[in-house]
Amino acid sequence: MSRRLLTAGIVAAVAFGPAAHAAVVVTALSDPLFLRDEFFGSYHPVDVDGNGSTDFTFGYNPGFVGLRTEAANRVIFSPDPPPNLGGPVASLSHGFRVQSTLESSTFSWRSSDLLGGFVSPGENAFASIVHALSTGSSTDFNGRGYIGVEFESTLGTHYGYLDIEAGPGFDGITFYGWAYETQPGAPIFAGQVPEPSVLVLAEIAAVSFLLRRRRK
Repeated sequence: MSRRLLTAGIVAAVAFGPAAHAAVVVTALSDPLFLRDEFFGSYHPVDVDGNGSTDFTFGYNPGFVGLRTEAANRVIFSPDPPPNLGGPVASLSHGFRVQSTLESSTFSWRSSDLLGGFVSPGENAFASIVHALSTGSSTDFNGRGYIGVEFESTLGTHYGYLDIEAGPGFDGITFYGWAYETQPGAPIFAGQVPEPSVLVLAEIAAVSFLLRRRRK
């Protein structure tokens, strides 16, 4: 199993007020990863909240890149028409609201283990992101987009997104990073990055005012 180290940085995490707990934490890879394997199957784990436990795993081998949802975690996918089961991982546009109840009937939540709904450690259960066929690549992506994810922590259920680029002409994916909402149950918008709160801006203004007074 191949495990490549992430070079990640917390872009920002802002709580709105001393008593607030909601914050969007964004991790951007300083060097985006191109996940494609020409010879042997490889894996790339993703620890979304940085607690030392893998939440999702990319699996990739020649002609295929998929996502495994560890344990009871889930991903948003595009259901195949009945009577087929499953479907590819959905490509979400910027601003899509990732939450428990999805606003679009086109998408649905699923585990990468279709039948059991729970992925055991090391289980070979991956939801397809890109699948190269003799007739072309099968994927829901057409360039850069977002994967909506749901994962469990000791505090509860969290929502987030993975930032990737893929498409019909790709035989792999480019992985740019991820983000999640620290408040359990709170939604997150795909591509959302945190903005300074009014309190933070007020503190900056107060410090600037005091510095100007001291100069005078």
